[in-house]
Amino acid sequence: MKPPARILHVDGDSFFASCEIALEPKLEGRPVWVGGGRRGDGIVIAANRLAKKFGITTGMACFEARRRCPQGVLCHPHYDEYRRLSQSMFRILEEFAPTMVPVSIDEGFLDLTALQAHVWRDTTPADYVNALRQRIKIEIRLPVSGGLGSSAKLAKLATDVGKPGFLEIPVGTEKEFLRPRPVRELSGIAGRRERALSALGAKTFGDVAALPSMLLKQKFGIWGQQLWLFANGQWNEPLLLEVKDR
Repeated sequence: MKPPARILHVDGDSFFASCEIALEPKLEGRPVWVGGGRRGDGIVIAANRLAKKFGITTGMACFEARRRCPQGVLCHPHYDEYRRLSQSMFRILEEFAPTMVPVSIDEGFLDLTALQAHVWRDTTPADYVNALRQRIKIEIRLPVSGGLGSSAKLAKLATDVGKPGFLEIPVGTEKEFLRPRPVRELSGIAGRRERALSALGAKTFGDVAALPSMLLKQKFGIWGQQLWLFANGQWNEPLLLEVKDR
């Protein structure tokens, strides 16, 4: 019998800001944000969790960030260093899975399906992933979050819900996990699609699961059918195909 897919999504926490702290450890414990623009002081392109507590968000003017948090630190971007740290992070990730697919400078998917029969006999998925996260934190000084699920879509959603940290959605609990969650939390649902689903009375994945699959197919085509399968915990597209479709 084919084992259920176990896909891990790994995402750097406030990556550019975390890189600045890794490069300058004395910034640890302080609100930090990175500025964009020609001089690096235009708009905020990344802010760590401490800065976000002051209401500092991506896209905010740096002068407004300074007004909200005078004790915070504005860092000018060091993109070459971000790329170097990213490469180091992905080298570690490659050691933990037979298939690893980067999707951005700070984000990737790992197919851990093959590990269930052997590697996880003496450990748990949570211990395995947290060991990965700890190694990245120790060796590169970067915090990363992770989500484990039966598909790339579900794994990414788990990461978003569990940040900062790790969240596993065990096999067989997918539909229960998704039922109360708003459909807008899924990447690719926004604006027109969200409004169209709302017109059908579908604001949560539980609402989507209760709709006839043919109705969703008629309204949205193949995407609607895939969404219905996802909401019912039945989506299991192979990792490489699923990421290619992102």
